Amino acid sequence: MRMSKILYCFLVIISSTAFASTKENQLAVHLLSYLAQDYGEAVADGKVISKEEYEEQIDFSNEVLRIAEENSYKQSLNSNIQDLSQSILEKRNVNEVSALANSIKADILKQFNLLTYPETKINLTRAASLYKNNCMSCHGQNGYGDGEGGKGLEPSPTNFHDMERMRNVSPYGAYNTITLGVNETGMAAHDYLSKEDRWSLAYYVSSFRFKSIEKKSGLVLDFKESSSLSDNEIQKRFDLKEDELMGIMATVRDINSPPSSNSKGQVEIYLKKAIKDLKTSFSLYKSGKLKEAKNLSLSAYIQGVEPVEGILKSKDADLVIELETSLAKYRGLINESSNHGKVESVLKPILNKLQGAIDSSAVKKTKISSFLMSFGIVLREAFEAGLILFLLLSLTRKSNATAFNKHIHLGWMSSIAIGVSTYILLGRYVNITGEVAESLEGYTALIASLLLFYVGYWMHKNTDIKKLKDKFTLAVDTTLGSGKGLTLFFIAFTASFREIFETILFLKILILDGHERYFIGIGAISAVLLTFLVIVVAIKFSVKLNLKYLFKASTILILSLSTIFLGKGIGAFQKTGVFSQTTLDVFSLPAIGFNSTLEVLIAQMMMIAFVVSFLIISRLKLAKRVA
Repeated sequence: MRMSKILYCFLVIISSTAFASTKENQLAVHLLSYLAQDYGEAVADGKVISKEEYEEQIDFSNEVLRIAEENSYKQSLNSNIQDLSQSILEKRNVNEVSALANSIKADILKQFNLLTYPETKINLTRAASLYKNNCMSCHGQNGYGDGEGGKGLEPSPTNFHDMERMRNVSPYGAYNTITLGVNETGMAAHDYLSKEDRWSLAYYVSSFRFKSIEKKSGLVLDFKESSSLSDNEIQKRFDLKEDELMGIMATVRDINSPPSSNSKGQVEIYLKKAIKDLKTSFSLYKSGKLKEAKNLSLSAYIQGVEPVEGILKSKDADLVIELETSLAKYRGLINESSNHGKVESVLKPILNKLQGAIDSSAVKKTKISSFLMSFGIVLREAFEAGLILFLLLSLTRKSNATAFNKHIHLGWMSSIAIGVSTYILLGRYVNITGEVAESLEGYTALIASLLLFYVGYWMHKNTDIKKLKDKFTLAVDTTLGSGKGLTLFFIAFTASFREIFETILFLKILILDGHERYFIGIGAISAVLLTFLVIVVAIKFSVKLNLKYLFKASTILILSLSTIFLGKGIGAFQKTGVFSQTTLDVFSLPAIGFNSTLEVLIAQMMMIAFVVSFLIISRLKLAKRVA
């Protein structure tokens, strides 16, 4: 009993500490939002225009510094916060300070995985009532900051129609203000309201400025992504023109507007972002800011190319290979020793290819194009997983060990269920970015590589077909946890799972791009059925094959797939910046997992050398036993 009490106390301390840390990080984000939106009211042209506002900016930046020191912020983030504080003391340009504050805010949200969007549906009808009872006395009936209760307050209540100010406020920023209040002002914390009510109220006050704005199509954003971004951040990220910004934002902020087909399409939106990030990256590189330049070049791929990669592949698979290879080479050249002219000569063709992809994507989305693109995306991913399932099912069938088939089928069926569930859960609690997708693919590819290597090793070790059949027969009556069944399950699971998650993302982009949902579904189902049919026919044909040759061929193929997955796993982590990359001026072969980088080449060569050495040693041992 005493031990259980100690454990209980320990858990309470841990949970309360975690809660306190989360509150502190939310406060830091809250203060940074205010710095971004209010700095312009304190400083202009390098001079203080409001002493009170300026002192408040210094206090806020000092508080963020304190939070960073006490909550183990990573070094790069601490450095940026110190730069922000120094920028405010030096009264630097408003746009520079606001951009830095927003950048730090985004890094904190990412590092501590703070939830930046509502988990339940927004209720604007209830929000109108909440506004009347809690906000109207100060902010006024129509949100102009002219309520009787706000007269004489310093600073005065926010005018929700003030475009310049409100364009720096995201719904998440408004939610934080409602939750935490603002110290030494008339804005009190409203944390007594439920989380659902605070989110509804945040969206309600954010909608005032759009009531007389005509909505425009042109951008479809995931609800979870747009909640944490201000209008200015969205404009900068997607390079929106000033004269169309408010009309587009009126559509983005309207929670009742379903995603609709738009004139630009998601391909253009994302690839334009990639072009903009790459151009900015080159400018940073020329000014000597190598780290920032490299990070932005990674962002160009992760946030610009990767989200629409499936669509691009369905139109021109070679283009995606060229882009990945060229972008890797460009990132590799971002260092002090590189010649500016050489770096620019690599970048220009990339920009031309991206622009060409944008121009070619400006076509009408028909029922046939929706079907063909969906069919092509799913068929490619399904065949990769189908090859491994074919090998496993062929071997169990020829070895009279079909009782293990239930483990294989349970593996791929579980991968579908868990893949869809993971997507839904991540979509609920984490913004599914290209980085998340690539990281997940990297992990599953490396796990699959290890499992396949183990199977290849085991198969080679059991070259005596009669003994192999006997081993399978003895193991048939055992449970899933016996070893062989568990291994078959995990191979089928990982081989399928790594394809499923990415496929879901690609299909989602097709929907957002304005393609026909019904025909996207038909295309996906048709591709799965075709893959299933091909596997069934191939397995039936494999019955006629000599088991000895099938076994040897399968061993070679499985060890080859292990090497391929190793390359793909490392390549995925290189795209997210986790692993370094040294580009080689040679061909790139994604089919075998080689992306023309030195790191992947070394890893795959080491794997091949290890496999060949193992095979030679095994053959020598066998020859010695025979002799």
